[in-house]
Amino acid sequence: MFPGASLCSLCGAPGAAVGPGGWGWECCSHIPSGGEGGLAVAWQAEVPPTRIMSFLGLGTTAKLQTTLTELGETQAKVLQQESALKELQERVTQGLAEAGRDRENVRTELFRVLEGIKFQNGSCEPCPKSWLTFQGSCYFFSEPPSSWEASLRLCANLSAHLVIIGGLEEQGFLSLHTRGLGYWLGLRAVRHSGKVQSYKWIDGAPLSFSHWNTGEPNDSRRQEDCVMMLHSGLWNDAQCSSKMDGCICEKRRSC
Repeated sequence: MFPGASLCSLCGAPGAAVGPGGWGWECCSHIPSGGEGGLAVAWQAEVPPTRIMSFLGLGTTAKLQTTLTELGETQAKVLQQESALKELQERVTQGLAEAGRDRENVRTELFRVLEGIKFQNGSCEPCPKSWLTFQGSCYFFSEPPSSWEASLRLCANLSAHLVIIGGLEEQGFLSLHTRGLGYWLGLRAVRHSGKVQSYKWIDGAPLSFSHWNTGEPNDSRRQEDCVMMLHSGLWNDAQCSSKMDGCICEKRRSC
């Protein structure tokens, strides 16, 4: 039990008082005269902000600075890893694209060699009348204008398909026979989320050789999904519903 005088000397005189260093408090006490009842003390303290910072000390500030530094280093490492991952993804994508082109080139060349052997043996049937012959294929230039879908059906009715151009030699041959007209090709755009991502031939093969006109393909109004050959031989993307061009049908010679 604390004597009343000692408690008051700790709290100061009853009422408001100012402690060391500018601390302020209010203290009131009730000290029973006997040994029972204990001690009841109520106090309030107001501590200045500068005193709080002093109480926390420089150690806490140093730890905070160290934590911030470590956080900055971690963020830098994460950014480096993200950059490395993005570069790796780009390399993989490029490698797959190159592998696809190489595969198509090998397939085309092998097919030409096999066809050449068959021709030398004289075992292949000639192309139908009004069809042109080039490297084992027969080509029919249909001049009446029609849509891309209608051209697709026309070629199918002739036991053929819209032309698939495999390289510069075939392109050069076709360019010589346009007769100043435009023709649909068997090439369409592949869209994702409304945007053209790539082009594929009607047999599912990805586009490896192209002969686009300057500024093409431009996907005007995001509606040009089909590809046609201009009279110059250069390619242009156009709306599939357009009925301004004919089409080129192709089929392999029967051997």
